[in-house]
Amino acid sequence: MPELAGELQNLLKETESQIQKLPSAPSDDAQGEIILLVSDFARELATYVEGTPDDNGIHQAIRPLNRTFMSMIQGTAPDFSPFESESGRYYTPPDFLQSEDTGIYGRVTDLDDTIYVDEVMDMADK
Repeated sequence: MPELAGELQNLLKETESQIQKLPSAPSDDAQGEIILLVSDFARELATYVEGTPDDNGIHQAIRPLNRTFMSMIQGTAPDFSPFESESGRYYTPPDFLQSEDTGIYGRVTDLDDTIYVDEVMDMADK
């Protein structure tokens, strides 16, 4: 008899653990469950987008791509000069702009590509 009682206890425990693994019964409030699932998803996504201190965050993952894209776009900027072409002067950016991490202020430009203010005015008059 003690063996049967022990085996019965084991079977009861196993059955209870299998019952716990079953999915919950369908809810009477399907809209409420959907709202709960969507809000949980939105909360997790917000945490991910706001940033995480490790290298797996979305901001950390796209930062190098963002810098590359930014420097490529800034590399297409025309080289405008506020001086006339015959003046022999060229524009030097102010020191406070050179400290910006944009990459366009320290670039070496070809003087043939410079667009001078008198050329702009000539185009505007046409």
